[in-house]
Amino acid sequence: MTSKSKPKPQAKISQAEPKPSPMVIVFGLDQANKPRAASFTGEQVELATKAATLMKLRVLKVVGPELTELAARLQAGRIYASGHGFVPPIRPQIYERLSELADPKPAPGLPRSWDDIEVGHLVLVTEAPGEGYWEAIVLGRDNDMLNVKWRDYPKLPQLVCHRAAVALLKPTAAEPSTAA
Repeated sequence: MTSKSKPKPQAKISQAEPKPSPMVIVFGLDQANKPRAASFTGEQVELATKAATLMKLRVLKVVGPELTELAARLQAGRIYASGHGFVPPIRPQIYERLSELADPKPAPGLPRSWDDIEVGHLVLVTEAPGEGYWEAIVLGRDNDMLNVKWRDYPKLPQLVCHRAAVALLKPTAAEPSTAA
């Protein structure tokens, strides 16, 4: 039999299984203050969360197109039998973006905490117990006491209350939605 008559092996056409989508990103600074991040799929979420706690890293759930695209660019993490995980180093710019997405800046006019309440901030105030909370704008602050006016009822009298007696809106509530 000559080499011309030998049948050539046919290349196997295999259907590649789709790669599972990342569900969480584990990220943070290591002991040497170097940024690290990795993506983990759905079946690894629980173990990745435990590993992140052991390694003192943060977990960010992948939601929205920007995080999905960012997670796809990261290396896949690995979980070891010890409970720790492999989270490779990343560029500082990627770490900064992950940090921004994990802790968005408060929308203008919404305080992040009761200590951050300043003139012009929007808070929720009740006039009396059981009356419900309504939007109010802080007009003045004297130590822990706030002078507020009702946002939707400016002709009603102003109210003075303790800063701990107001409720805060979620700082990201007023940010524009990224949903397409």
